[in-house]
Amino acid sequence: MDKQITLYHGSEKNIVQPIFGEGRKNNDFGPGFYCTANEELAKEWAVSSLRDGFSNRYTLDTEY
Repeated sequence: MDKQITLYHGSEKNIVQPIFGEGRKNNDFGPGFYCTANEELAKEWAVSSLRDGFSNRYTLDTEY
């Protein structure tokens, strides 16, 4: 079984390394770093239709 998963985070900036607590405090589900396994969804979440954004990709090793 594959121990690695790929996650995407939509943002108006390139985020090389996520830092918990740096996001907006008034998100729907509280503070956090929200990701999805669907790259297209991350692109939708990145920014409004009036601006460009990034779909940041992360690979997470879940073995440990």
